[in-house]
Amino acid sequence: MILAPLNEFGTYLRMHPLFEKVEQALITLDFSKPGEKIYIDEDNLIAIPSFNKARSESEAFLESHDRYIDIQICLQGEETIGWRDRNSCRAFKQPYSYENDITFYNDGPTTYINLKANEFAIFYPNDCHAPLIGHGLIKKVVFKVKIESV
Repeated sequence: MILAPLNEFGTYLRMHPLFEKVEQALITLDFSKPGEKIYIDEDNLIAIPSFNKARSESEAFLESHDRYIDIQICLQGEETIGWRDRNSCRAFKQPYSYENDITFYNDGPTTYINLKANEFAIFYPNDCHAPLIGHGLIKKVVFKVKIESV
């Protein structure tokens, strides 16, 4: 997992060939339509803007992804995200869905991060994360970066 201010995103461009397209999308795209998937590079790179009411810690379940890296960018509000190493998760809440590329867990996070406006977090497949914990409205965009596109 990586957590950093958005103005430092360029530091991480070499980590994946599609991260440059993420940087360009942040400059050129409009993220004002929540829930609408924006296909930037077919299914290799997708942006999903969302405006969500934050939830309590007990309502947020850990999730992981097998085929995509998540880049979660807070646009407005403040979000707490639970984290746990996937290798330590033992209690499945919902088995892996290939269609949605997601597994849910009943295990609790081992640590929490706070994501403020204009900050981002990158979650790799071994990073279980429980997003949207907090209060009020959270506006964000999640980039789904396909791992196999390298």
